[in-house]
Amino acid sequence: MKPPAVLASRYVHLYNFLPPDRHGELLDYVARREADFVGTTTTTGEQNYRRSQVLHEFPEFSSFIVDRIKSVLPDVWRQARLDPFAIGQIEAQLTAHNDGHFYKLHNDSGSPETASRQFTYVYYFYRQPKPFSGGELVIYDSKIENNFYVKADSYQIVEPRNNSIVFFLSRYIHEVLPVRCPSRSFADSRFTINGWIRQG
Repeated sequence: MKPPAVLASRYVHLYNFLPPDRHGELLDYVARREADFVGTTTTTGEQNYRRSQVLHEFPEFSSFIVDRIKSVLPDVWRQARLDPFAIGQIEAQLTAHNDGHFYKLHNDSGSPETASRQFTYVYYFYRQPKPFSGGELVIYDSKIENNFYVKADSYQIVEPRNNSIVFFLSRYIHEVLPVRCPSRSFADSRFTINGWIRQG
């Protein structure tokens, strides 16, 4: 039997996403909100699959980020060679990865409640000089087996570049490699605003 063809994953990485003043305000903001971050979970409830902290509500920045994402989507679609689609909800959460944190293999649209997610985005921000290592995003290529997208052995590695944003299809299998943060200080975390663009 002929093995399934590998479908190469595509992602779009945009740099200098926010103006320097907004980037600085965001770092100050997460430091002030440390006590409001909570531990993350997965929809399956599996233990030891994901370690990070998240802030679900941050109205001081979430609407600004969503508007900024909307403004770059035409360019993202063009670079990804995808046809535009009607945009529904754009979800956003603030995530902190500190020493030993990770997120194992998963996709972002594999359940009934997440099926309308089309695009995943991850905006990276952190202190300079960079106080951690690791935390790379690994996006796997795909194969189709039994009418399902599954992980191929090949992949792309995305470095968490400060003040940059990455877009990729939510169906892609991906993971976050372990973070090493020697100080273990919350303010030295690998911070992201990450979320999903749902089809309207």
